[in-house]
Amino acid sequence: MQSTHAGARRRQDPDAARRTERVLAAERRIGWVAHLLDDLVAVPGTRSRIGLDPIVGLIPFVGDFVTMLVAAWIVGEAARFRLPRVVLARMSINVVVDFAIGLVPLVGDLVDFGFKANTRNLELFHRHAVDPGASTAGSTAFVLGILLVILGLAWGAVLLVERFISMLL
Repeated sequence: MQSTHAGARRRQDPDAARRTERVLAAERRIGWVAHLLDDLVAVPGTRSRIGLDPIVGLIPFVGDFVTMLVAAWIVGEAARFRLPRVVLARMSINVVVDFAIGLVPLVGDLVDFGFKANTRNLELFHRHAVDPGASTAGSTAFVLGILLVILGLAWGAVLLVERFISMLL
């Protein structure tokens, strides 16, 4: 009974209605950009779609840098809605991974067909902007997993340098 009463209050709250309008407008902008970069054209004979990201990415470094800036704008839009920091971190990781892999000639462009960082970030925006109380457990696990991988790689690099130095001495 209490949740029904709270729902009635939420519908009458003019700030909630304004937020909903802002969220929908931002979601349309982000959705348009994500569609443009990730899903603009159907690939004939498949269920796959391709956007400008892998096409522009064929221009070495410059193409990947330009699409990264546009993808960073999506994260900036999400930050305006005060999404949880861990969700913004996950969105940023998606952008950085897309950029870093995109730097590898041809391989990065092939990965762009499947990874679609902008579409992933649109889904994260939608989930957390529409429902500010949505669980962040998945994003927290993802970010912690990435941090553990980075720490593991750093530790491995330290061990390799140590071994190399001990071989020289």
